[in-house]
Amino acid sequence: MGLNGSQSKLKRRFYFHQHHWISLAMFCVVFIILIVLVAVGANWVGIPGDAHYRAFITPTLAHILTLFIIVPFIMKLPNGKTTFRKYLDNIRLTHFRPFIPLVLLGVSCSLIMLLLLSTNSFIYRLMEGMPLGLRFIQSAFKIKAVLRPGTRVWIDSFPSIFEEVFWRGVFLVLFMRKYTAKKSIFITSLGFGLLHLINLLFGAEPTFVLKQVLMGCIMGIFYGYIVLKSNSLIPAMIFHYLVNVFIYSFTYYFSTHAPTGTYFLYMLVCLPVTTTLLILWVEYFCTRWISGSQNIKIC
Repeated sequence: MGLNGSQSKLKRRFYFHQHHWISLAMFCVVFIILIVLVAVGANWVGIPGDAHYRAFITPTLAHILTLFIIVPFIMKLPNGKTTFRKYLDNIRLTHFRPFIPLVLLGVSCSLIMLLLLSTNSFIYRLMEGMPLGLRFIQSAFKIKAVLRPGTRVWIDSFPSIFEEVFWRGVFLVLFMRKYTAKKSIFITSLGFGLLHLINLLFGAEPTFVLKQVLMGCIMGIFYGYIVLKSNSLIPAMIFHYLVNVFIYSFTYYFSTHAPTGTYFLYMLVCLPVTTTLLILWVEYFCTRWISGSQNIKIC
């Protein structure tokens, strides 16, 4: 009786990695709580809310605490109890080889993405009936603003690399324990986009947050694909970071001149096209220069 009772109790024991949706919900709740606690702690130690490094400190510390302490040691995601080194390997954070091709893949994809998004400025300018010329091109892009000394965007965009560890590292692996790669990519894409709604809690403009949600849900498909195809988080992390750094500079004219309705209409057309072209590029690149790349079908 005692032995059978112990076995029955063991079987009823709760494991996060066996409950995918509960794990995702719990992670989001914990992450939000940690962001609030870190923000409160920053105020407590005297770091003003308008300090230029707050945009870096708050999400970075919350991500580190969640992804490298709570997830592997308390929630034991994505594959159950294991060593910390194995955890990093499971989420593909230690997959650095071949290093140079992986870096080039991330950089090339970010350049393609930014150039494709920049075409919205030219298309919208033509739709306005305005001429295209050198003066317009010079005013349409604000790349020098990003490159000038002292700019904050390089630091403010850094926490975006942890979003890849979160969605394409931990939870893409977790959901693939139960679902197909295609379904797992779509689930994590939707979650990635919707989690940006958290920015409303910190006073972000609703229209700006909706833009983040739209881009996150659609581009999340590409993020999942590039991680599985290259079998590494490195290209996605580089891509995510560089796009966040330069996106406003490459889309300055369109972002500041197009009405909200027009903006969303253009992006609903542009983002799926961009995602498709990026996937085709990743397919070609990995087939030629990254040995052992996986065959991933999402359509």
